[in-house]
Amino acid sequence: MASSGGTGRLRRSGPAVVLLGVAQVLVVFDTTMFAMGLPWIMARAGLTVSGLTWLLTVYSVCFAALPALAAALGEAFGQRRVLTGGLVLSTLAAVVPAVSSDASLLLWSRAVQGIAAAVVTAGALALIDAAHPAGPGRDRALSVHFVVVAAALPAVLLPAVLLLDAADDGGTAFWVQAVASAVLLLLTPVVLTETTPVPGAARRVGSAARWVVPLGFLAWFADWLGNHSVSLETVVLIAVAGALLPSLVAWLGRGERMPELFARLYRQRAAVGAYTVVTLVATCLAGLLLVLSLSLQLLGAMSPLQVGWAMLPAVAGIVLGWLVLPVLAARIGVGFAVAGACAVAAAGFLVLSLRGAAGFGEVVLPLLLVAFGCGVLALPVGFARSGSGARPQGLNASRQLGAGLGASLFPGILTVVQQEEARNATGMKAYRSFVAHGAHDCFQLGVALSLAATVVALLTLTRVAPAPEPEPEPEPGVSGGAPAGTAGSPGS
Repeated sequence: MASSGGTGRLRRSGPAVVLLGVAQVLVVFDTTMFAMGLPWIMARAGLTVSGLTWLLTVYSVCFAALPALAAALGEAFGQRRVLTGGLVLSTLAAVVPAVSSDASLLLWSRAVQGIAAAVVTAGALALIDAAHPAGPGRDRALSVHFVVVAAALPAVLLPAVLLLDAADDGGTAFWVQAVASAVLLLLTPVVLTETTPVPGAARRVGSAARWVVPLGFLAWFADWLGNHSVSLETVVLIAVAGALLPSLVAWLGRGERMPELFARLYRQRAAVGAYTVVTLVATCLAGLLLVLSLSLQLLGAMSPLQVGWAMLPAVAGIVLGWLVLPVLAARIGVGFAVAGACAVAAAGFLVLSLRGAAGFGEVVLPLLLVAFGCGVLALPVGFARSGSGARPQGLNASRQLGAGLGASLFPGILTVVQQEEARNATGMKAYRSFVAHGAHDCFQLGVALSLAATVVALLTLTRVAPAPEPEPEPEPGVSGGAPAGTAGSPGS
């Protein structure tokens, strides 16, 4: 995609990275704020546990279903215009929990918020791409953006709890979120330059729209699956199949016969592996944080504020992985580096399954290990330079789908535990025993998914260190290098 001009793009590149990073943090903050405010929402709206589950599910389904369509709309009509629409929806949806207790209106607002989150997530990456010419500057901006998004998951829990504690009621906290979205909306036309629509992109919008239903169905099915007593092996199989879906979106619909399709699958196996690994790792991270938040409160008798502090080691682990894994990938190859990181995450889940999660001392080390492995989420440039053919936009969509799967699968397993407790109704001691059992099943699921990501990385990603790439030469008439939308653009 081309921007409106090389000079303006470079002048706004720094503020653009900051604004788009804040927009992504706000997306994560909304999810966390809503989850932490559920008790207040439940009491105010008179919702049952089933009603709360639907509020969470509809958001996950919309968020996971729309990345391909949001990206196509941005290419067809301009990324800034589509991002602005997403921020408008986010502002309006954030107001609803603050002013209304109607259950149906809350459900619709969560659907709108999921749509807004998908649009903002897809547009932020495309606009970072458009704000930088191809080369080291774009690589650094993409890398920083990916690590900010990954680290935001554990980082925003503490400020969300502090805001809820400081506010008189949950409504005040949601008003703060709405005002923050409105401020970003006002700054968007000042900081960001509109991108030029890609010729012919409008024809691809219809093709992308056809994938909304399959992706949304997958997210819903993951939630349904987690709410039923099925075997761990079945859950792992569904999760791995879901992780392959981003690649299927790119393959199908080209009118190829089956032999040609399998031949292309073999040629593009490294890109398939990269997308699959990122989806699995994002599933593990999103699911772990949700399960730990509940386990530490119910089993460790920790307050939400204490849980927020307990999650901060995950931020350190992700940043450490972001710093170390690119160096390892340059030395030993991205395949070995990613496989090693996923194996470390599997070790962290294994420790949790053996020790439990009833206190800060029990979770800090395994949380660091899992978070270090999740540093894989901050490797868009490493995957691209490995020769895999994986593009940051596709990796972003894979992370988005994985987060939706994790938010459905892991809490769903705990919901089965709640249903068991309701049938048995034998007191708090038995309830905590059920929760501990459900958390153990979740941690075992994390082990299985992390090991699956390890195997995929070893089988598909290159295991030799890449040769250093020469710096791109500036093109005639373009300041600083190739404009976005040329062959060097991930969004092209």
